[in-house]
Amino acid sequence: MITSLSPKEVTSSTTVLFIDDDAEDLQHWSNALHDVSPNCSILKALNGQAGLDLCRYQKVDCVVLDLDLPDSGFKVLFDLIPDRARPKIAVVMLTRLHHPVLHEMALHNGAQACLIKQLTTATTLDEAIRKAVASVEGR
Repeated sequence: MITSLSPKEVTSSTTVLFIDDDAEDLQHWSNALHDVSPNCSILKALNGQAGLDLCRYQKVDCVVLDLDLPDSGFKVLFDLIPDRARPKIAVVMLTRLHHPVLHEMALHNGAQACLIKQLTTATTLDEAIRKAVASVEGR
C-alpha cells in the first residue's frame, strides 16, 4: 500500500543523497530541502563516484542527481538503476540542462523525475522526492 505524505511529513528514516559537482548548488539544494523537510537525513557528494560509494555503504532512499556531471550523470544513473523496470532506489534528476530529449532519456532509464534547477522550488523538489520514493517502494 502506498501512502501519500504531506509536504512536512517526511520521516527521519528518509535519507536523500545529493550528487552535484557544483558546491554552491549542493549546499543550496540540501539547505532548501532541509528547510521544507527538517526530519529528512541529507547526504552530499561532489562527484558521481563518491555518491555511488555512499550508496554502497549507507541506506539511501532517494538520490537527487545532477545530470551535468563531469563523470556523466547518465553513467551514475545507470550504475544506480541497472534494472529500470525494477529500480531499488529512487532517483530525481535536478539539472540546469533544459533539453527535453535528455530529460526523456533520464526518465526512460529509471529516473522518477527530471527537474530544472532554475524552475524548481524546494517544495517542488520535496514533492518529487516523496513521489519518487513512494513509486519505488510500491513496486
